[in-house]
Amino acid sequence: MKYTKMLLILAFYILYFILTFTLSADTIIDSVYSTPELDGYIFFSQQYQILSVNNWMYHMGAGDTGTDPIANDPNSRGRSYVSFVLPEIPEDYELDSVFIRLYQYSCNGNSVHGQYPDWNVPGGDTMFCIMDHIDYGNELDVSDWTKGDPGYPGTIYTNVGIISDSAEYGYRYFDITPYVLNDYTNSRDKTQYRIRFPIETDWDFLSDNLVFYTNFNIPEESPLIVLYFNKLTAGDEELLDKNCSNIEVHPNPIYGTEKEIKISFELKRAEVIRVSIYDIKGKIVKRLADYKRFSSGKNCIVWDCKSNDNNKISNGIYFCKFEMQEEVKVEKLIVLH
Repeated sequence: MKYTKMLLILAFYILYFILTFTLSADTIIDSVYSTPELDGYIFFSQQYQILSVNNWMYHMGAGDTGTDPIANDPNSRGRSYVSFVLPEIPEDYELDSVFIRLYQYSCNGNSVHGQYPDWNVPGGDTMFCIMDHIDYGNELDVSDWTKGDPGYPGTIYTNVGIISDSAEYGYRYFDITPYVLNDYTNSRDKTQYRIRFPIETDWDFLSDNLVFYTNFNIPEESPLIVLYFNKLTAGDEELLDKNCSNIEVHPNPIYGTEKEIKISFELKRAEVIRVSIYDIKGKIVKRLADYKRFSSGKNCIVWDCKSNDNNKISNGIYFCKFEMQEEVKVEKLIVLH
């Protein structure tokens, strides 16, 4: 029964992996879940002075254990690893951007559950969870512990940025475009990352760690990358006839303190346009203009970040689609409450 369930889950992942939807002739989005067999964490036992690999659990952790009352293994620590198979770039398209999405569901700070890690060292309250761009191939083993450290084999880029700086549970997004481009350029078939804190342990015997779900959890909370492809730029002679230009979205990303997004664009001549917001699955979220006539010159639409049923939208990546008589344009939006 257990293995049947696992096979069904893996079948769903494979199905979703090959799912690609198109918002327009110029825009393709591919969403790819991570590879369960290559997700996991490496744990260093302070008591036994050994490394061990866990890639069969439902979570990935980063940080130290403090004093473990069961194993009596104080100040041990872990680093997590996540891997995604890269899809082929569609013919006549180029990679525009890529975002990684992880679901943070637990954290401890000074052994207080729900508090963000607070390291007992100078500046420890600003030591956030970071990622390294690495290459650990087709298997996760103890030798991968140092991959991501400067100068070690398998390290591509050290500390590419912060994946979490908050105790709030939920999705975390991070732009990994330059690192995925590097993988494509160097003919790697995967893009892989290590998740860790800049400090391994602060030796205070209090736990400081956070935890992300892995691909063995329910699919909608599993690690995911979203790849955004644009059609290769047309020649100048073709662009001369295009009516819509200078599309700008501000602010982008939009954060919790901001209540609305302004979408501005220019038209050479007046035209009837449909403007819609879609989520990453291609489902319509909000119709901003339903074949409304806009005048030539500068135009602006304001979106309150609510759906058609007037509910506040969740964090994530969205797309603003302009549908005109002879052209379609899409702009990417990021919402981070």
